[in-house]
Amino acid sequence: MGSSVIVVENLTKYYGKARGVESIGFAVEPGEVFGFLGPNGAGKTTTIRILLDLVRPTSGTVSVFGTRVAKDSLGIRRRCGYLPGDFSPYGQFTADEFLRFASHLRKRDAPVAKSLLDRFGFSKPDLSRKIKHLSHGTRQKLGIVQAFFHEPELLILDEPTNGLDPLMQQEFYRLLGETKREGRTVFLSSHILPEVERVCDRVAIVRGGMLVALETLEALTRKRYRRLTLRLREPLEMVELAGAELVRTDGVDYEFLVKGDPGAFLGDLARLPVEDFVFPEPDLEEVFMTYYRER
Repeated sequence: MGSSVIVVENLTKYYGKARGVESIGFAVEPGEVFGFLGPNGAGKTTTIRILLDLVRPTSGTVSVFGTRVAKDSLGIRRRCGYLPGDFSPYGQFTADEFLRFASHLRKRDAPVAKSLLDRFGFSKPDLSRKIKHLSHGTRQKLGIVQAFFHEPELLILDEPTNGLDPLMQQEFYRLLGETKREGRTVFLSSHILPEVERVCDRVAIVRGGMLVALETLEALTRKRYRRLTLRLREPLEMVELAGAELVRTDGVDYEFLVKGDPGAFLGDLARLPVEDFVFPEPDLEEVFMTYYRER
């Protein structure tokens, strides 16, 4: 894992007796979009703050660009673009003043900022208005611009599409695709399942501050439960399918959860008076819920 952009090992953070994260470990490879998935309060933002050395861990190690974060956090942050989940820039600045300030802090001109402003629909009145008077969606777009304008090697994005309308979400996804093709790396924290499914190469799922899954999306969906809905021509007192768990019945309609190879139940299915059935590929939401639903 020496070439990994991010390496997290046995990361634990407690706030007094309250657990933020515990024994988390993963690596993010160059050029990938890595999804960090979980509901609010699962430990996503705590992990991001530790990655940027904004919070120190209770134990464990975090390295970015091959360097321990605590040893050179300023140098690491220079190479990163960051969008916090609660992006709240200085309200007395206009949007234009804020971007000039960000450019000054980065010590570089921002030729990319103009094209980003155009593609995210900023008007001259938007740029001249004080940030405190901008809508939530416009502030979020400003946060995206300030995270991307200096073309960083690593982007760390916490709930990046929060507040964006559908058109701007699509534009953001296109921007992520371009960033990936340029070989840059994205660490994306989200609880929006279709978003992660659409843009990420791999995903880590956190639950209650602990890592419960770390896989490619393809592998994750392939090995998790699929939902089989079955309609018979007549109701039966008992319907059993090998390798499938019956979860609901309603007259001639039956619903099963299936894990693993569907070949196990095909013989049983052939012996039933089947009128129709649906057996779709599992989406990420179904995968996600297997880790959070109460059985």
